[in-house]
Amino acid sequence: MSSAFAGTDLLTVMPDVSAYGYPPDPAALPLDTGVPDVTEVADTATGQLTGAVSDHAGDAAAHLGDAVGHVADQLHDMIVPAVLGLADLSGALLVTRLALRGTVALAAFNNKVAAEQEALSRRQASLETAGECWRRAAEAAAGLNARITVLGLDPSGPGDPPLPAPVQPVGVPLDVLWRRLAETECALRRAEAQRASRATARLPFDHARDPEHADWYDRLRERRRRALVRYAEGGPEPEVTAVRRTGDTTAAEDTATTAPTAPTEDDVLREGAELLAGLPLAFTSAGRDLIDDCLREARRAVGRRPTAVRRYLDEAALIAHKESERALLAERARRDAALRLDALRTPAPEGMDRLPDASEAVEVLERALRDGVAPSGADERTVRQALVTRSAALQRTYLVAALRRATERWGEGSVHARMDSEHWDFAPAAWGGRYWLRVRLTSTGQARVFTMRRPLTPQEEADPAAVARWAAWDEERCAESSGYVEELGRLTEAEGVRAEFTWSRSQVRTGEPASGLTGSRRKPARRQAPRRPLQRHHDH
Repeated sequence: MSSAFAGTDLLTVMPDVSAYGYPPDPAALPLDTGVPDVTEVADTATGQLTGAVSDHAGDAAAHLGDAVGHVADQLHDMIVPAVLGLADLSGALLVTRLALRGTVALAAFNNKVAAEQEALSRRQASLETAGECWRRAAEAAAGLNARITVLGLDPSGPGDPPLPAPVQPVGVPLDVLWRRLAETECALRRAEAQRASRATARLPFDHARDPEHADWYDRLRERRRRALVRYAEGGPEPEVTAVRRTGDTTAAEDTATTAPTAPTEDDVLREGAELLAGLPLAFTSAGRDLIDDCLREARRAVGRRPTAVRRYLDEAALIAHKESERALLAERARRDAALRLDALRTPAPEGMDRLPDASEAVEVLERALRDGVAPSGADERTVRQALVTRSAALQRTYLVAALRRATERWGEGSVHARMDSEHWDFAPAAWGGRYWLRVRLTSTGQARVFTMRRPLTPQEEADPAAVARWAAWDEERCAESSGYVEELGRLTEAEGVRAEFTWSRSQVRTGEPASGLTGSRRKPARRQAPRRPLQRHHDH
């Protein structure tokens, strides 16, 4: 074999990939970095995580400790990335790929870090790989940061707790990251609940306008208050109930059933409280005045015009439903804009060339964030193209780094030298420096491997015996190269990239090796922490 090629398919983003390849060797880290001894991480992770969450994140986040403890058990297979944290290239690629999916794709995981501790336990099997574990953490951080950005658009009011700082997953050890996610989720829920409580404090009535029924009004608001308290403590987000219209079949059946009994104030209280409790957190519409009027008139109609009570309640429900839907659409548009802006504003990872300009898309997203209206038509195409372009650039850099990392794990006692950003050479120690393998990534994303040697000298070319010896060596090296390439495919998959090589036999290529390859002092290739085989799935 003298050359091999393979299409590259990114299976999953491994956490510790930088544009330079591997992060610093843990043994070479300065003593004052605060990074714990890697041999102690897996043994102490469960206790550290559970204790930290319990101490700093409240009762809701404390439940996360058990689930995170399961994650900590997996650190035996990912010690280096767990200690060093998410690399900048891996982090940027994860955020950009997530931004292409949007916040709707986070629905199954977002807002559940502290609220549904069992979710992580159910994902125990999928968290067995470092890539999946870090991807989940990065998704949670991106979702939290989008919510923080949107909540920060409005000024805080009296009694509002301060907004938590955005979570930065890059460079943070995994146990610390999970703890920060739990703490941030709890703090953000408290802030969201307080804002929602203040925004709807006048719902439904001002006591001064009807002091005789102040207690009734307080009871009407009580269910809303409890719903927000539950959310702040890790419960579900308030959800508006289905609209009940007088003309609906269900409504007609209910009316027929309850017709013998005239509606009472308690009936109005029950339905009104349920309606108010389900208003979404983002509900700030001026339509709340109309809801006030409808519920007030429904109570007054109990003793005056019983037949009008249902009409007022239906109207209040219809207004609440429409305004809630409008608020949720605006909130979703703002969160999507915040998520995408974060991806487009993230600077290029260290060691990578400048990322494609995205200023036009940034302007579109800033407008969407301000107005709460999702971009459409040409604006949406502009944003998506900017994200696709950036994702492609980051993915190409990731593929190059992953291939380099794979070749750096190619055999003991081998010499490696980088030729340029997309070419690097590898000389197996057994080859004695006369031959080497050259790896490169083409512009179309193909990985290519060539068997190389220096050209013959004029004296050797003139000597038939020397030519014959080199021809025999060429055959030996070609045969041995196929084994190295098969191993490269396995090593590459361990880096999150599938590359199934196909090779062909032809003449060995000649050229000059990368500077420092031949004649360099041979040293063992750096041994990395072993990885488990990757699951066969793609990041979407």
